[in-house]
Amino acid sequence: MNRLWIANIMRMVKNKLFWLAVVFMSLVGIGFPIMNYMVMIKNDFPLFIDNSFFMGTMFIGILLSIFCSLFIGTEYNDGVIRNKIIVGKNRIAIYFSNLLTCILAGILMCFVSLISCFIVGIPLLGAFQSEISVIIRLAICMLLLSVSFASIYTFITMIIPNKATSAVICLLTAFLFLGVSTYISARLNEPKVYDEYVYMNESGQMKTEKAEPNPNYVSGTKRELYEFINEFLPGGQSFKIAQMSSESPERLMIYSIVIIVLTTGAGVWIFKKKDLK
Repeated sequence: MNRLWIANIMRMVKNKLFWLAVVFMSLVGIGFPIMNYMVMIKNDFPLFIDNSFFMGTMFIGILLSIFCSLFIGTEYNDGVIRNKIIVGKNRIAIYFSNLLTCILAGILMCFVSLISCFIVGIPLLGAFQSEISVIIRLAICMLLLSVSFASIYTFITMIIPNKATSAVICLLTAFLFLGVSTYISARLNEPKVYDEYVYMNESGQMKTEKAEPNPNYVSGTKRELYEFINEFLPGGQSFKIAQMSSESPERLMIYSIVIIVLTTGAGVWIFKKKDLK
């Protein structure tokens, strides 16, 4: 498998799409602290590097969906995977060499985002306000999140031999994760009660509307289910890490590991039985 992986790494290093993604993540790391600095100067409102440091998590899922599907899909289209099997390469080794390459690409993209944000953000916004232990745990969450994204997209691409189809499905999956998490977050953020407020009616009289329960508020078992889905899905994790709003980073780590194990196990099992024409 080492030779397969080394060959993949050499191909990745020469891949223009990979370097475009790296440049994009560096711009994310540089751009957000600069924007926050400009907002801070304009509004005289303190902002810190904490507000920008993990914004790369919002983009890593989309970038990896494009890279993984096209990187692995090219091997399918060119008949490289079939030829590897014909010359006696182990299917499990082929699967893991592709998976590890996508994982490495994702981790490098994350590191570029974090390092560039640190270099630009510290001089502009000052030191972290959060405890270093919190920053480290969230950084681990970000890296594991990128691994889970790579595992999902490798699974999709390795079982769908058509390059165009797998690319579309991977990209749609990335946006679906974000869309579902946006919807769930909006529902969870609904206020339990609408506050009392005063307004002026058409005749110029002041009227008071009393506080009343919000019918759209999610409670009970449904709320617990929404919270679980929001933390389990990679899209929800992206928001929580970017906003540093997770109450338990360790739980996010566990969920990412579960996704990695499930998608990799299923992918290897299906690929071993797949008939490659």
